[in-house]
This record gives sequence, structure tokens and C-alpha cells, in this order.
Amino acid sequence: MADSVDVRLSGSVARVVMHRGGNNAIAPDLMQELAGAFTALGADVEVRAVVLESAYERYFSVGADLSEMGSLDREAPDAEEQVLRLLARSAAGFAAIATCPKPVIARLSGHALGGGCELALCCDYRIMVQDGRSRIGQTEAALGIMPGAGGSQRLPRLIGRARALPLLFEARRLSAVEAEAIGLVNQAVPTEELEQAVRELAERLARSPTLALGLIKQSLNEGEDLPLAAALELEARNFARAALSQDALIGIVSFFQKQEPEFTGR
Repeated sequence: MADSVDVRLSGSVARVVMHRGGNNAIAPDLMQELAGAFTALGADVEVRAVVLESAYERYFSVGADLSEMGSLDREAPDAEEQVLRLLARSAAGFAAIATCPKPVIARLSGHALGGGCELALCCDYRIMVQDGRSRIGQTEAALGIMPGAGGSQRLPRLIGRARALPLLFEARRLSAVEAEAIGLVNQAVPTEELEQAVRELAERLARSPTLALGLIKQSLNEGEDLPLAAALELEARNFARAALSQDALIGIVSFFQKQEPEFTGR
């Protein structure tokens, strides 16, 4: 058992469960364990979908562990480099989630604030509990800082600049219903329905042609910052890889035989 993260397998669905310090504050130890878990799961052909969740009912993640940031020597000649090194120690965890070639679902059972929201933004789906208490948001500005793990970039790409900027400037904390209304979360569900909603989505995605899904994800992640011609070339290359996969053959044969395909993720 890891110190901050457990990986639980159920058929072709993996559950990555965070359990750091009662609230999953973002810190290098947690992020390094997440990096290892998602790298391994991304390479495991038997894993077809991944759920990122918290062991705690009240918190998905409260964001940055501020103790280390508060102890920085702000007068040091290399003060800025100190901060950059601190960010770099956690960056691999966020990147491993965002680039995992399997569909990733964030199960938001409680607050997802600051870095916790950034964790959720790295996932492909976000299903959040509608319990009247839990909130999600990029709350860094309330502390005199700003997002440092992708929030200022991923949030406007997801919901648009006009909606993202007030959330970032005003450090707004949104309920599940408010977050669903602007597309920050895919579903807001009552407490008693959260697990079923996550499980049904994970199992549905696990039956999908996950190799093709991974290529779609790569095309989206890398293509949105490329000139159109380069992005189309990336899409074409990934199309060729998908077209030559076992799943493509299964899908085409099943189409002509008028039966449901049984994809393998290969």
C-alpha cells in the first residue's frame, strides 16, 4: 500500500484512490504517487478506464499544501527558482493524468478547490456530488496567488475565457449544479447516486475502443495549440494508427454483421 494513493482494480476499470492527510492537499509526495500510478495504468492493456477519487467524503482535494510555500525565503536571490522547483516536483503527476491514454473520470465526492480543481481539470470527465456543501473552483486569487498547475490554461479551454476569467479573478466556489451549468463538471448528482453514475460511465467507457479513445485524446491535447495544418496532420497519423488496430477490424466486421462489437483496446 502506498502512503497517499491506492490502486484498486475491478475488471478493466482501475480506481485510483487518494488518501493523504484527511484532505488530499496537493504536495510532491501525493503527485509523485499519482504520476507513478497513472503511468503504469496507461501502459496496462488490461486497464480500459480509470477513476480518480478520494477516500474522504468531504474532500476530493483542498488544493496546495501551503506550509512549504509559506516557508519560502522571499528575499533569496533565487526565490523565483525556488518556487519553480516546488512546482516542478508536482508537475509530473498532473501531466500523467492529463496524458493518460485511457479515459479518466474524476469522482468528486467533496470539495475540489485550487489545485484540487486543477486535478479534476486533468481528467476527461468530472462527476460531482450535489450535496449542498461541496464546492469546486480555482480559489488561488483569494490567497494572493494564482493557479500554478494548469488552472489558468485548462479552465478557459474547457468553458471559455468569458466564463473562466471571473472564476479565476474572484476565486468563486461553485456548487455542483452551478459547475454543471457552465460545463465545468459533466454531471451533478445526489449523494446516493454518485457511485452508480461513476461506475456506469466507467464500465461504458471500458467497453469502448480505448486505443482509439486514447488517440482522440492525444489529438485534442496536442492539436489545439498547433496550426491547423499541423493539427490535421497529427489527426491523420492517429487515424492511420486507429484504422490498423484490432479494434477497427472488430468494429467494421461487427457493423456488417449487425452485432455489438466487443472491443479489446488493442
